[in-house]
Amino acid sequence: MQFRFFSLSLLIVTIFSCGESKSPDNRMLDEQRSFCYWDTRYKADMALYDATGVNHFYIRYFDVDWDPLLEEARPVASLSMPSYIDSSISLRFTPSVFLTNKVFEKSSNEALKTLSTRIKKRIDEMTESFGDMIVNDILIDCDWTAGTKEKFFYFIKRLQSDFPDKDITVTLRLWQYKQNKPSDIPPVDRCLLMCYNMQTVNDYNVENSIASLNELKKFVSGKKYPLALDVALPVFNWAVLFRNEQFVGLLGNVNKKEYANNLIEYEELGNGRYRSLVDKVVGDFFMRKGDIVRVEEVSKEELRQMADYLQSEIPMDLYPRVSFFSWNQSYINNYGTDEIKNIYTVFSK
Repeated sequence: MQFRFFSLSLLIVTIFSCGESKSPDNRMLDEQRSFCYWDTRYKADMALYDATGVNHFYIRYFDVDWDPLLEEARPVASLSMPSYIDSSISLRFTPSVFLTNKVFEKSSNEALKTLSTRIKKRIDEMTESFGDMIVNDILIDCDWTAGTKEKFFYFIKRLQSDFPDKDITVTLRLWQYKQNKPSDIPPVDRCLLMCYNMQTVNDYNVENSIASLNELKKFVSGKKYPLALDVALPVFNWAVLFRNEQFVGLLGNVNKKEYANNLIEYEELGNGRYRSLVDKVVGDFFMRKGDIVRVEEVSKEELRQMADYLQSEIPMDLYPRVSFFSWNQSYINNYGTDEIKNIYTVFSK
């Protein structure tokens, strides 16, 4: 799963032993507490694993984007495989692949058939690097639209043919959840509902584009989705930079304290907004005096309220997989491991 607004490094996990293959409807408790790994470098942290109670990961293997020079879909941003696998770490994982919408805008069905075969081969090769393991499912991440859904659904069916022994699951954006006409339902048994990136990040008037309970209620209410669902909740944060109310870019992994405690360089405006009082370089951007920074994060209280609301509104099977985006020491520290575990228990039967 991605957030596509700015470049975050994408992770690799070093681990895992998996048990007997099983269908999603017979999922076990040891696949229920999940995190998404979206970083290229990984250092095993057994203390953090134990503290959060995590027992499953979605690992982004690579992206697929359209190459305009070669006029074909090609893998990009592949993760680096580990040189050492600690077989003592008993964790399960799901290989994940993100495909841009342009792949389906540009590709013919014949090209998508070939792409499915190539992706299958690449996933198998990368999974072998983790050792002697069983992978039960593959996650395909794409923000498909009304104009590309037919080709996307065709591609999913091809993957199902190429992976007859795996469950193909797909990510589901909130707008896709809400517009759940029969013709818009992906040809899978299960989806991962992405409960973040709820509003347009480059809109100056938005208060928090990542997530809020009020925005969640606009999407998840009334008619129930006809497929089994897992859920992914946000534990990341960022700052959105504006100049003259125009979007400049995103600063990753920040929090309000960094700005609130620096009144020499920033003026607090309220609602998580700060005005720069100086010219300075911040990350990859040159921030000018007068620029506005909107710091976005979801509070512990609101994250718990979102979890409670989802648990009450979405029918879930016996062992739903609850995931957080994304695995990062500083993100987890912002919430605390006890709070992470408490939210996992909200969805426990």
